[in-house]
Parts: sequence; C-alpha cells; structure tokens
Amino acid sequence: MSESQAPVRQVRIAVRQHARRLLRDPSDVSAHFARLHAALELPGAEPVQGALADLFVTFGEREESLKRTALQMARDRLAVHAARWFEAQAGLSRLSRITPLATRWSVLARPSADISTRARRCSTDDSRALAEQVMQAVAQGDAQAQQEFLHHCVTCHDNLAFMLARRALLRFGGSLPADWEAVSQQLEQAGTTP
Repeated sequence: MSESQAPVRQVRIAVRQHARRLLRDPSDVSAHFARLHAALELPGAEPVQGALADLFVTFGEREESLKRTALQMARDRLAVHAARWFEAQAGLSRLSRITPLATRWSVLARPSADISTRARRCSTDDSRALAEQVMQAVAQGDAQAQQEFLHHCVTCHDNLAFMLARRALLRFGGSLPADWEAVSQQLEQAGTTP
C-alpha cells in the first residue's frame, strides 16, 4: 500500500466508525459533523453528499441553522444542482428517507429509484476515474482493459464515463475504433428506448 493510500484508508475507516455511531443514535449531532469532516478529506463529492443527506433526513426545520452550517461546510464539494437541492430543503422538515440526494455513502438515507441507472450503479466520481483509467489503457495498448471499460459502460449505462473517454479518444486518435463505435450506438439506442 502506498503512502497516499494509507491516509485515505484511515479516513474511510473513520467515516465508517462515525456511520456506526449514527446507526446507534441518528440524532448524535457530533457524529454527523465528525463524519462530514472525515468525508471532506476523501476525494470526490459522493462521500460528502452521502453524509449531508443523512444529516438532512435526521433533522427538521427546528435545526435549520445546524443544516445550513453543514451545507456551508460541504457546498464547495457538491455539484451545483445538489447544493441547490440541499439549500431548498434547509428550512423545511426532515428530508424523506428515500431521496435522490442519498448516495452509496449514506447510512440513514436511501437513494430513490427515480435516479438514473448509472447513478445507482456508479457515481460521477467513479465515471470520471474510469474514463481516466481507460485512456491510460488506450495509451498502453491494453485491449483487455478497454473491453472491460466498454462492458462496464453498456452494463451500467454509464454514458458519462463513455462520453468523457470518447471525447478524449477522438481528440487524440481522430476516429473511434469499431468496438467503441458499437458501444456508442448501443448507449444511444438505450437512451432513446422508453
């Protein structure tokens, strides 16, 4: 394990420990904030959004200042639309336990079924990382890694990862290989099928 992986692993352990505290006592304000602080040390937006969603399903309109404080801490890490959703909910009653604001990192909130297939199966952070990894595989001529990426995109309907990688590939190579073109058409057809 590299030195950079060790601190991330320790932070993930801390996030899980705080999550266990929340499962025992969901109204433990210090556990919510400790978990949010730890999530802010992890890369990407998903851990932070998951922790914030748990806080918003626990506390209602009487705890508006607490929710706004948490949102202010997390705002820079959230997608703009997610920050707006949380902002709109800050002065209201508790967020429903089933919500599109929940992520895989949520322990009290649950993701709703009306979010996209890609979002249920992988986060935007995952999609971006996969696109970067496949571009390294392309540069190294790793055909197996490319096929695994294409399989992931079709299976998970991960249009975001495919679009990012496709754009980078076209920038460097000029045209899509046949297998990439086939996946592009599959994803396009899946997007238009009711």
